[in-house]
Amino acid sequence: MAKYCIHCGRKLEDGEVCTCQIKQQEERKNDFLDIVKGMFIKPIDTIKKYTMDKYFKIGLILIGILSIAVAFFVLSLVSNVTINVVGVHYSFTVPFLQIFLASLAGGILGSIIYIGFLYIVNGIIFKGDKSFQKYVVFYGINAVIPIVSLIIAAILMFIIPMFGLCILVLGYVLNMLYIYRGLEYLGVKDKNRHGYVYLLTALFCIVLVFIVSLILNLGGNNYNGYGNNYTANGYHDYDDFDSYYGYRR
Repeated sequence: MAKYCIHCGRKLEDGEVCTCQIKQQEERKNDFLDIVKGMFIKPIDTIKKYTMDKYFKIGLILIGILSIAVAFFVLSLVSNVTINVVGVHYSFTVPFLQIFLASLAGGILGSIIYIGFLYIVNGIIFKGDKSFQKYVVFYGINAVIPIVSLIIAAILMFIIPMFGLCILVLGYVLNMLYIYRGLEYLGVKDKNRHGYVYLLTALFCIVLVFIVSLILNLGGNNYNGYGNNYTANGYHDYDDFDSYYGYRR
């Protein structure tokens, strides 16, 4: 009975193992390297060439790397602030693991939110491309410049912090320009609308951040109000609390 590869469907001889998966992995690796190199040599041509559904996995990988780079930059920033503000002579424990995980989660969530809003604005409101995978790839390709900027900035935070922050800002400015320029490859051919797509996407993200910040602030104020009410009941400190219940230190 003839056997066929479950991946590519090619007919196999007795005992033969198909190498299609190995070839695909090699091609994916080459594509990844071409994207990274292309974003520094021919960025717009690279965005045009690789903004396709079949590069979805590469887009996910780049978004993951971006989130890790964000987390490492935040760690370097916190370390720099701790050393310069708190000082090295004080016993002060910084929860680096928690900060790293929170920053990593924030990077992933931020990417998902931006991609989602870009899909809504470009794909639904302005009748652009309807493939969500293509938006993931588009965002991932454009993440190359921020990734490099974040890594360089994280290193420079321990040497020349201000220069590191400048590199980071320039990297993200370049990223914004490439995203704006590459919008034509997401289905909206009328370039007159690209500015609105970009601005509305950014606006939705800003509004969401504002709403979340407002909710957190309200939650914090309620918590503080509860603490104030508790104090107003007469338990101003531990001594008052102990005295009220008859305890003595």
